Amino acid sequence: MNYTKQTQFIPTLNASDYSDPERFNLEIDKIFHQEWIYALHESQLPERGSYVTFEIGDKPLLFVRGTDNVIRGFYNVCVHRGHLIVEGCGQSTHFTCPYHAWTYNCDGFLRHAPGVNDLEALPKSNRSFVPIEIESMHGFVFVRLRPGGLSVKDLFADAFQDLRSRLPALDRLRFAKRFVAKVDGNWKIMIENYLECYHCTPTHPALVDLIRIKEFKIELFPFHLATRAPAGRTNNTAYNFTLKENSQVEFFGWWLWPNLTFNIFPGQQNLLAFHMLPVSAEKSIGICDYFFIDGKVDEEAQALMDWEGNVLEKEDNDLIISAHKGMKSKALSNGIFVINPDRHDITEEPLAHFNNLVSRAIKGRDSGLSRPESFVK
Repeated sequence: MNYTKQTQFIPTLNASDYSDPERFNLEIDKIFHQEWIYALHESQLPERGSYVTFEIGDKPLLFVRGTDNVIRGFYNVCVHRGHLIVEGCGQSTHFTCPYHAWTYNCDGFLRHAPGVNDLEALPKSNRSFVPIEIESMHGFVFVRLRPGGLSVKDLFADAFQDLRSRLPALDRLRFAKRFVAKVDGNWKIMIENYLECYHCTPTHPALVDLIRIKEFKIELFPFHLATRAPAGRTNNTAYNFTLKENSQVEFFGWWLWPNLTFNIFPGQQNLLAFHMLPVSAEKSIGICDYFFIDGKVDEEAQALMDWEGNVLEKEDNDLIISAHKGMKSKALSNGIFVINPDRHDITEEPLAHFNNLVSRAIKGRDSGLSRPESFVK
């Protein structure tokens, strides 16, 4: 094929950056403790007293819909002696620490402590859960462990506006199911794997049958990425879908810095929120939340989830594990990104952009969030 522009090459981060524990600790501190991290959708807290637990690195968190219908975020930690309060998700009128039975209201305030006659006599910091900063946009709840800097709206308003324009039923979508995968690989390799479709043709045969891969398009922005491709056959090898009024006739995807992706697949109105969370330098968790209109799962929706969760994600996870082993092998000082300006389906330009944001975050320049310098389309 004749290209109108010359292919370029950009080195990846150092290979050791994908497995070094000290580097990992820096990334947790400079990125995951400092940036907005997606946690859940408001529909996962449907009623007063609903709660969901979540972890960012070694930080255990708790999200609760209070009796006043307000969603709040806290550290999932008893302020008596640090025991974790609750696990998983559910609904309750209060929270009792299993260690010494200190009991808290859904708004986080301590309401009973055995042996303490006057709660007001306790230091103020020991009278309620420790709150965390949260911000919700179109029902999606983000958390920032260190307040300060730009808001979710400042960073991602354009991405959400694009999402809404592609998904007319966005406000009717409700949480349906969560798929969790533990992966023996670094979180950055997970992100990099999402940010390119160079690997799609050789490794995702059903995906290539579902969408017209050669028409795959990418748009880069300072702190998010948007992708799209027309749908292929309705009776493809991924899952069968029907075309009705308001059906999705294209694939759309977004990545939001640092670790969240949204995907709309062909067929009925749907949204998949996939967030990749670091556990250690060499282990990660991929969480995929599925959303459908009113949270209803019909045969087509189930087929989409079965393929995406059991086939597509397994294919990707196997690639991530293998790439992680290779980067750890010390065979390479670094890898190389192929920048093809004419074929979006085989370019790795977004990965270089992501690596740039990671490097700037580690250097402590406000993650570059106020003055982006990287290439933008």
